[in-house]
Amino acid sequence: MRRGHRGEHVAKWQRFLIEHGHLADGEADGSFGPKTHEATRSFQAVERIEVDGVAGQMTLGAAAALGFQAGYPHNPLTVRTANSLGIPVDLLSAFVLVESGGKPGSVRMEPHLAHRKLGARARTIPYTPQSERKRWSLVRSETSRDAFDSAMATHDDQEWKEAIVESSSFGLFQVLGGALLRLFPGDADEAVQAFDDDPEVVSYALVSDWFRRSPRAMAAAKADPPDIVRLVRAYNGNGPNVSNYSRKLTNALIRVRGMG
Repeated sequence: MRRGHRGEHVAKWQRFLIEHGHLADGEADGSFGPKTHEATRSFQAVERIEVDGVAGQMTLGAAAALGFQAGYPHNPLTVRTANSLGIPVDLLSAFVLVESGGKPGSVRMEPHLAHRKLGARARTIPYTPQSERKRWSLVRSETSRDAFDSAMATHDDQEWKEAIVESSSFGLFQVLGGALLRLFPGDADEAVQAFDDDPEVVSYALVSDWFRRSPRAMAAAKADPPDIVRLVRAYNGNGPNVSNYSRKLTNALIRVRGMG
């Protein structure tokens, strides 16, 4: 839960904060505004965890140790998007935990894709393959938002910029940038700016676009129970990381459902 969220989950959190002296009586209105943000920061400071004003996993875990029970705090956009796609809300929330940890503005540069798309032109883009089989980079300086911004600034032609966007993952669900260019066609810089202007809303538009273009993924997500391995193959490729990613997604789904 964070600023802008509304609902009974927020009201329960506010009542907990009131009970523990971090929020004034009468403030449990179900709207996560500035006062709830500061009260959450106060609770985090007392519990000696990261003070960011966001009621995430660590914060709710600390609260649970003091008796807080609220169920999993699904983002309202998660509920709306999952319902529009006809897939389980819990599953979409689990994807957020695995892909971005709840950080809407997350951007990951994938230099192996840039080198594949741009060939010799990509020689200026730093790239350290993990191994012969695992071609992606795990080097922070090669995959960060700074790495993406640096690559975008290297050349000014649209072919280059579009290739860099297509070679990067965006938002809560880390969807590859081809979907971003479909949502905002015409200019790669403007597409990135549209994402930066409202990364949360755009994140859900991206994942909706991806699911609607992948009948196999939709079928796997709608299965009862969800076919995690088949879904991961559609979502993340049929490479050597399928087993590890499937385990992470399964564990995240168990966590979400365990708090429900």
